[in-house]
Amino acid sequence: MFETSDPKHLYYVANRVTLFPEDEQILIKLYQPLVGAVAVALYQTLISDYDPYGIISDSKGIYSLQEQLDCSLKTMFTSLHKLEAVGLVQTFLSDNVFNNVIVFKLLKVPSADKFFATPLLASLLKEKVGEETFHELSHKFAKEAKLREKPIKNARDVSANFFDMFRLPGDEAITPSSDVIEAAKENKVHEEEVAQVNDRDAIDWDFIKEQYEVYQIPASEVDNKKNQIRSLMQTYGLSEKEFVDESLPCLHGSYELNMRDISNTLAENYKRINTREHVQKQVNEGRKKALAAIKGLDDNDKKLLKEANESSPAEFLYKIKTEKGGIASAGERQIINNLHTQYGLPEDLINILTYTCLTYDTVVNSNLAYKIANDWLQHGVATAVQALQYVKKRRDSFGNGNNRRSRRNYNYQNKRVEKGTDWSKKKVDTNSGISTAQLKDLFKDLNNK
Repeated sequence: MFETSDPKHLYYVANRVTLFPEDEQILIKLYQPLVGAVAVALYQTLISDYDPYGIISDSKGIYSLQEQLDCSLKTMFTSLHKLEAVGLVQTFLSDNVFNNVIVFKLLKVPSADKFFATPLLASLLKEKVGEETFHELSHKFAKEAKLREKPIKNARDVSANFFDMFRLPGDEAITPSSDVIEAAKENKVHEEEVAQVNDRDAIDWDFIKEQYEVYQIPASEVDNKKNQIRSLMQTYGLSEKEFVDESLPCLHGSYELNMRDISNTLAENYKRINTREHVQKQVNEGRKKALAAIKGLDDNDKKLLKEANESSPAEFLYKIKTEKGGIASAGERQIINNLHTQYGLPEDLINILTYTCLTYDTVVNSNLAYKIANDWLQHGVATAVQALQYVKKRRDSFGNGNNRRSRRNYNYQNKRVEKGTDWSKKKVDTNSGISTAQLKDLFKDLNNK
């Protein structure tokens, strides 16, 4: 698979294919749902670009294809790769004195019966258009094929053969003369090749089987899980060895590959080593830039800093939660463990991170912890001192009324607290507006009733 970012890269078309109306119908109805409209347009454009008398010096840049298709370079190459995958186009690189030229070889659109006889194409079409439409297309093309010719029943061939009608001199019929042989060579042309699915697999399955054989995983198990293995390798960009190495923790002596466990493991540990190295590199660079003197920190900050440097992350978490009257949960311990073991954050920085999280919430929440950690790393915060200074600076900016628009907080939006009525400050209103005589008359009337 070839791709270039140079729109001036030269190309030419190596052959011509004839596109009949029946071929166009197959191209639109059957191939377009697979490769897309841009790919179909590219195929037709390449057909029209063929010049039987053209030479390499007349080659055009692929930007001309972009202009005709009105699409980006990336979209054009994506469409080209789809055409290559279904076998309608083959791409070659031809080296010359100055550079290499892209050469496109076009292949003929196959008949509908050959399309539906190719399981990969038929299965993909069914997935793209749905079962009902798939059956409609199949019935439509099958019906058209049957209408092209009526069957001949109860008949025998009585046609005259060549030798009944014509006579050749001498042994010409048995051994053609040199003139006839030369004429045959002169007029011999390559037949238009019909497109076939490019199902060559780039994965070295034998290597994977050999690696798993050491762990008593049979080769048949790899064959049965090929599609799932291929999908995971493509999703995470893994080589054969990387995939086997990443899946080893999921092998439990059952002689089977548990693809669910492997998928979950890859999702959690993908590029863990590379991520750890990247984080540690950022931390080391940040530590080099760290200030030697503690600036802007009060006595409480210095005390907190001392505890952060002297305590392990688990001990520090326990101390902070105990001081607040809470308990440290297993989930919180797992979060700080991941930050240290998987991502390589230093212990003192994790401790200040724990303190910051518990400032905003009653527990160390994974979303908040990773959000703060990412923010610190992006701003070069790599030590406990830098973290404390950074947090104080942010809090000071929050307190500045002129900087409201730029405020950002790690925590959720402040909750609105409804204020209750302080009844101790309210005086009882004893003035009812009715005199004693009026009350007596009122009760007198009620008794009479």
